[in-house]
Amino acid sequence: MAKKPHKSEIHTLIKLDLKKIVVISLAILFLFGLQPLGAIQLENFPDTELTIRFEPSLKGVAHDVLDMYPQVRLNLKKIFGWEMPSKPTVFLIQDSEYFQQLTNNKFIVAFAVPAENLIVINCSTLYIRPHRVDHILKHEMIHLILHHHIKAVHLPRWLDEGVAQWLSEGVGELLEAPQRSFLEEAMLSGKFIPLKNLKYRFPADKNNLMLAYEESRSFVTFISERYGDKKIFEILQQMHKGNDIHTAFYASMDASLVEVENRWIAEQRRQSTWFVFLAGHIYEFLFFAAALLTVIGFIRFLIKKRNYTDDDD
Repeated sequence: MAKKPHKSEIHTLIKLDLKKIVVISLAILFLFGLQPLGAIQLENFPDTELTIRFEPSLKGVAHDVLDMYPQVRLNLKKIFGWEMPSKPTVFLIQDSEYFQQLTNNKFIVAFAVPAENLIVINCSTLYIRPHRVDHILKHEMIHLILHHHIKAVHLPRWLDEGVAQWLSEGVGELLEAPQRSFLEEAMLSGKFIPLKNLKYRFPADKNNLMLAYEESRSFVTFISERYGDKKIFEILQQMHKGNDIHTAFYASMDASLVEVENRWIAEQRRQSTWFVFLAGHIYEFLFFAAALLTVIGFIRFLIKKRNYTDDDD
C-alpha cells in the first residue's frame, strides 16, 4: 500500500468550503487517480453507467452499489424529469481516518463533488446505521443532479441539502441520526439559524451542523406538505432556467422566500409550543387517564355485580 501523505499536507489542500471546491476536486483526483502517489490502494469496477473505485475489502459493497445504481438512476430520472449526469465515479473508502482527512468533518459518511461528477462514501461507519448504502447513494446522486442542472445561479446549501434529504427519506450523509430534535429546541429558544446564513455553508460544530441539516429538511418538507410536491420542483425548474432563489420563489410560490420562511417558523413554533404544553402537563394527563380508567372499571364492576344478582333471582 502506498504511503499516505502527511495529514497536515492534506489539511492544507482539502477543506470543505465552497470557495475551494476546485481544490477539493483536484486533490481527490490527484490522491486517488495516480496509483504511485495514491493514499490508499484501490481497485476498479468500470461500468458503462458507473465507475466504482474501492478498497479491496469493500468488493462486496462495490457489487451492491453496482447492482443498485440502475434503479436509483431510473427512480431519480422519473422524479426530476431531467437527464442524469453521465457516468459518475463512486469512491468507497474503508479507511475512516483518511476519509476524515478529506472532509475535515467527523460527522458525515459521504459527500459529493459535483464539479468532478464524483461521490465519496466512508464505508467504515455503515455498521452504525446499516442497510443505508442505497439511501446514501441516492442522496449524493441528488446533489450531483441538482448541480448538473442548476449552474447559472447559486444553489443555496440549505435547498441542496433539504431536497436531498427530502427525496432520500432521511438525513442521508450524517453519521448518526439525531436522537433529539435540535430544530424544536432552537425554535423554543429562538436560536434557530436563518436560512440566509445557510446559503453557502453549514456550521462545523456538531449541534449546529445537526440543526442545519434538520432545518433544511424541515423547510423543504413544509413546502411539500403545505403547498404540494410540485412547488419544490417548480422552484428547481425556475433555477434551472437561470433565475436566482428569490425570483424562483416569487414565480413558483407567489410569495418571497422570507415570507415562506416566516410561515414555516410560525408553524414550527406552534408545533413546538403544543409539544411543550403536553410535556409540561404529562402528569396531569396521566392522573386524569388513571382516574378515568378507575371510574370505567368501577362502572363495569357494578354492571357485572347487578347482572350476577339478576341471574341468582
